[in-house]
Amino acid sequence: MVLADCLIQLKDEIPGTIKIIHQHAEEVPPGGAKSIVDSGALNDVDNILGIHLLPIAKAGNVGYHSGYSFAGRSYFKLGIQGVGGHGSSPHLANDAIVAGSYFVTAVQTIISRRLNPMDMGVITIGSFDGKGTFNVIKDRVELEGDIRYMTLETKAIIEKEVRRIVKGIEAEFGVQCELTYTSDYPPLYNNPDVTAIVKEILECTNDPDIKEVVEYPQLSPSDDFAYYLEKIPGCYFYIGCTPKGVEKPYFNHNPKFDIDEDALIVAAKSVGYVVCGYYGLE
Repeated sequence: MVLADCLIQLKDEIPGTIKIIHQHAEEVPPGGAKSIVDSGALNDVDNILGIHLLPIAKAGNVGYHSGYSFAGRSYFKLGIQGVGGHGSSPHLANDAIVAGSYFVTAVQTIISRRLNPMDMGVITIGSFDGKGTFNVIKDRVELEGDIRYMTLETKAIIEKEVRRIVKGIEAEFGVQCELTYTSDYPPLYNNPDVTAIVKEILECTNDPDIKEVVEYPQLSPSDDFAYYLEKIPGCYFYIGCTPKGVEKPYFNHNPKFDIDEDALIVAAKSVGYVVCGYYGLE
């Protein structure tokens, strides 16, 4: 809000319009950014900027990455319906746990054998609900998973192969499968031209609070800011925030996550400098 107040004070000197986004529901897929984009409120915006705190660097460190920078994310839920039975008579049953276990193993071959080795992809089975009794063959299991990818091409390959494996499991094990597959966030793409401007402005800033401007690698988390960048050329850059005296900080969303609050000043100043530099203001 302090940054917003400062920009409002400069509004008569700024030869353009600045919109400050107060966004809802970032962490609830598909995120609040999508609904703001769909509303048309940003149809007249030429460029867009965003920042994110990251604890992998100290306060004073500002990071950037050009091109695909954050991974996209999809979610799936798979229900497998077999035929229950007793452990003494497996031939009279159709074990859903066996079929589900095969799925867990088979989907990993998508990453190892269907993707280009130079492309990033991750499939995580985060939940396998097959609780039952030790001597009873389970008739139904449910699995939930998280999928990450850095390009839309990789996204399409993984989804196609997951669906193909599900059909194969139905045929091989004689089970019925119910697959829910949704795309939560697209890959986040930083426009190279805008990112180069951000980098240049921050590197030329003579401010003791901004100590270093460095290129970060691609990161595998996802963020709904990607929806803005699908529509508007822009840059989502990063603000270091490792707490003072901490060598191994906890990453975002960990219950022990903490920050060096000096990073908040760096965050506000960084965006302010980029905005003013974009318009040629000092």
